[in-house]
Amino acid sequence: MNPIADVDLTCISDRSVATYSGMLPAALAGQIPTRDMEIDLVRLCASVNARLIIGTVTGLDSNRQVLHFADRPSVPFDVLSVGIGSVPTDDGVHIEGDSLIRIKPMQTFLQRLDVTVNKALKRRTSMEVTPRSGEHNAGQTSPAPLKIVVVGSGAAGTEITFCLPGFIQSKTDVPFELQIVTRSDAILPGVTSGLRDRAAAELKRRGVAVHRNATITHVDDTAVTLQDGQKIVADIVIWATGASPPELLSQLNLPLTGSGFLATEANLRSTSGAPIFAVGDTGSIVSEKVPKAGVYAVRQGPVLWDNIKALLAAKPLSNYEPQSSFLKLLNTGDGKAIGEWKGFSFGGRFAMKLKHYIDSKFMKMYQVSGSMKADTDMMQCKGCGCKLGSQTLNTALRSSFALNEAASASEITTAADQQSNIDQAIPADDAAVITTDGGRIIATTDFFTNPVNDAFLFGRIAALHSASDIVAMGATATAALANVVLPEGDTAAQQTALHDFLAGARHEFAQMNADIVGGHTIVGPRWEAGFTVIGNPPATPLLQKGSLQIGDMLYLTKPLGIGVLLAAHMRSQCAARDYESLIAAMLQPQHMLAKLATDCGITAATDVTGFGLAGHLVEMLQASHQSATLNLKDLQLLPGAAAAFDAGIESTLAPNNRAVEQHLTAAADVQSRPEYRALFDPQTCGGLLLGVPKPLVQKFETAMVEADLTTAIAIGEVVNKQPNSVLIQTT
Repeated sequence: MNPIADVDLTCISDRSVATYSGMLPAALAGQIPTRDMEIDLVRLCASVNARLIIGTVTGLDSNRQVLHFADRPSVPFDVLSVGIGSVPTDDGVHIEGDSLIRIKPMQTFLQRLDVTVNKALKRRTSMEVTPRSGEHNAGQTSPAPLKIVVVGSGAAGTEITFCLPGFIQSKTDVPFELQIVTRSDAILPGVTSGLRDRAAAELKRRGVAVHRNATITHVDDTAVTLQDGQKIVADIVIWATGASPPELLSQLNLPLTGSGFLATEANLRSTSGAPIFAVGDTGSIVSEKVPKAGVYAVRQGPVLWDNIKALLAAKPLSNYEPQSSFLKLLNTGDGKAIGEWKGFSFGGRFAMKLKHYIDSKFMKMYQVSGSMKADTDMMQCKGCGCKLGSQTLNTALRSSFALNEAASASEITTAADQQSNIDQAIPADDAAVITTDGGRIIATTDFFTNPVNDAFLFGRIAALHSASDIVAMGATATAALANVVLPEGDTAAQQTALHDFLAGARHEFAQMNADIVGGHTIVGPRWEAGFTVIGNPPATPLLQKGSLQIGDMLYLTKPLGIGVLLAAHMRSQCAARDYESLIAAMLQPQHMLAKLATDCGITAATDVTGFGLAGHLVEMLQASHQSATLNLKDLQLLPGAAAAFDAGIESTLAPNNRAVEQHLTAAADVQSRPEYRALFDPQTCGGLLLGVPKPLVQKFETAMVEADLTTAIAIGEVVNKQPNSVLIQTT
């Protein structure tokens, strides 16, 4: 992709993957893995430095040129393209129960179909006791077949009917019957008679009944009801009717066609004159009658891109000229396909090979090249991965405090006394406890380089991470001061970025009943931000690093792997679903868990952040003068983390974090395991590490269940061995 100079590109989607409809039938039939029909938007956007916003658009202000969202600030634009497809038509149909499944959104069709099939099988089992009218009794020698109705006889409905047997047979041995219900007087309206005859013959050969000129008025868990009153028994109803406009289109305040799609000129631009394009099924050219088919959307892509560049450069736009005919290929689910080209119909295995070649070639354009192989020249990681190493930090702190001690050396009798004073002067806990005439306050500060290309999300992450030290002490955050370095650039972009960042941060601080009360901003070479957070101590004793006792069980409240997945994301190698799990983990608040811990009488805790689990555990052991065992088998990793570790990827801070290995004892073969390497992985918005006395374990676990906070997992135990040591176990 050739980027446009001085232009930021944003992709907005309600899901992290897009599905290529042309390969859905093959995935349904089990001919290809599901991932082969998916375009990974996370990796694709990361590879071209485009911002990806996963969210739900609720409206549009074309005058102000902003998009509105359900749960985040509005997004401004100079040029907008809308391509959200279409949905199956179900006007006038009364739907009850959960037997009906729509083919869109296609990203979730196979998962939803799996759930629907399982529910139908359970209903069928219960109904065998009281059989439906017209069916055999429970004592029959062969089980009654599963009844499946596909509504719609266009290319989508017909192909799904062909390919569905492969899916059903992979789930159950129960026999099944397929039927098609269509309003049309023939299947595949709009194709040549040759292709239609081939499809009809194949359906007949498989025993698929086709109900033509049939309008459905009602659907429930037992049947579909037609306009003439006829009932067709149906355990599962797959809705694959013609295209109708998504509800959102009516909320955009843009001109619509009579059928409800966005009205455009031949150049794909909205007839409103706004800098807005509509493509694919979403738009309809007012001067042309273009069928709603994916091939047209594909051909519109290059025209759209050229016109976006032309509009930004104030140049004339080009018209899209739809082709008069195109190659049609339908997967019949048995290793063959049928098709037509310029009036000539054909079929066979060669047709399926041709279809697979064309589909795969198209998908290859949107697959990110490269692999997870580690890159030793990789730039510094972001998030907590850009933190200074613990050894360097501690050396600098000791040197700094040593200067103060030397200045008052006359008051110190021995070098040991001087070293003791230095040790006591260096803060041992996560946040500073400041005593004033009015009582105690808790204070901490944190900031880092933006790890995500989304200001609102960055604000949420920065707020949670900055408050983590206070949360880890069981304190309550009350106020925050922002520290923001905005990247150099356009002032309007800086204003929007700062607004969105603060909005995201306020969203998270509000959950803690804390406010942003001030801050400071500067302009610099890269985007860095964080907060100084102030809080109040709890009524119960503070959670502290130095409170571990022999016998305490060690609990970790989040899976590990945040750092390595952020490193993979920087390489465009973090898969969409792994990225979703990563973001969900970082955004999982910990203040309720910390409060629950203090309410249960727990007094030992820290947060697992930049120095990794091993580093923060050793800090606790040193502060408590204890040792511990750690069970690798109990460590949970985020999805995708193990694969990233195995590929040699790691955060740039991980090598520094290995300085604590001198305190660890582990067999050589264990040290190559992903779980072991995760011990040194820096965690942005990581979890809490709690020391729970054994008499409190049951109380703590019960309280978690009752509060629906069952995320903490026991990973080890404080033991009576050499102080400051950790024994790594695998069993």
